[in-house]
Amino acid sequence: MLARHVALVSQTRHVGLDQLAVAAAAVQKQITRDFGPIWQIEADIAAFGKLSDVPLGYWPIIIRDDIHEQGAAGIHLNRRNGQPFALVQFSDNWTLTVSHECLEMLADPSGNRTQAGNSVADGQGRVEFLVEVCDPSEAVQFAYSANGVLVSDFYTPNFFDPVAASGVRYSFTGAITQPRQVLDGGYLSWFDPETEHLFQQFVDGGRSQIVDRGAVTADFANLRELSDRHSADHRRKAMTREAPKHLLLTNTIPNEKHHRRAGSLDKAQEANAKMIEALMSLVRGSTNPSG
Repeated sequence: MLARHVALVSQTRHVGLDQLAVAAAAVQKQITRDFGPIWQIEADIAAFGKLSDVPLGYWPIIIRDDIHEQGAAGIHLNRRNGQPFALVQFSDNWTLTVSHECLEMLADPSGNRTQAGNSVADGQGRVEFLVEVCDPSEAVQFAYSANGVLVSDFYTPNFFDPVAASGVRYSFTGAITQPRQVLDGGYLSWFDPETEHLFQQFVDGGRSQIVDRGAVTADFANLRELSDRHSADHRRKAMTREAPKHLLLTNTIPNEKHHRRAGSLDKAQEANAKMIEALMSLVRGSTNPSG
């Protein structure tokens, strides 16, 4: 299995290299511990000071003040050589967006990966669902923490099962409880081979709506780009809401609005750092310069 390499780069003054390193470590833990074993994907992510530092072969995720995608919190695209990259709009929940874009880029680098299944729309039979692993449970209230940093929930391959079964995990956090379920703030996209149209289901405030986006044309590079363009406002609204209180206490990355919100975690980390510093002092004090 070939490992995939992801680079995290900031082009905003709001996110420094130290913050990128914390975020990269959190998403790396999510990939290694949670996402990789479920989706059979090996990947690593590293923080870099600038885009020109990123080695060839890495898939960059770039955080900017303005990604020039109206209403979007993040978007992943493909370069001319087919290699993917992602743009993330800076917000208080930027680590959630980074996690979301990273996992979806790893699961579907080309933007055209689909999975056949029974449509959720009345009157449709079998359709091809776009594999966007974070979209149905993308809203901040369904996120969780890794290393105390906000990361995205994601569905498992069982999400496309034909029927629900007891004891089956449909998303990592368990928020999704049955196949093809869309949670509040989330959405689902699929291609109908009979009409050659793209369809999307949105859930907002508990209300579900299915929208026919029309025929899939060559105007877009892939299905993912078409889907993203039609769902930007919905995604931004879901992912930039204020996080629930129990998650507000887990985001240890400082920003201008909430400076080191995770007081209890910060104290634990600071105490651990002080302990290591003290041990290093003992080592230095006992070192024989002539030894």
